[in-house]
Amino acid sequence: MLMRFRLTRLMMWMALAATAMYFLDPDRGEARRKELRAKIDSYRRESGRTDLDPGP
Repeated sequence: MLMRFRLTRLMMWMALAATAMYFLDPDRGEARRKELRAKIDSYRRESGRTDLDPGP
């Protein structure tokens, strides 16, 4: 039982580290962050909401 929790926690940390490496890459990181911001902004415009409030 304990081994399963350790494995789950290890996999979670590995996924977080991979995500951080993807976005903090010195060569392509800034471009990826700009693309992500652009996607988020376009989703906000499509939904007609500009704030981060989850709403009803």
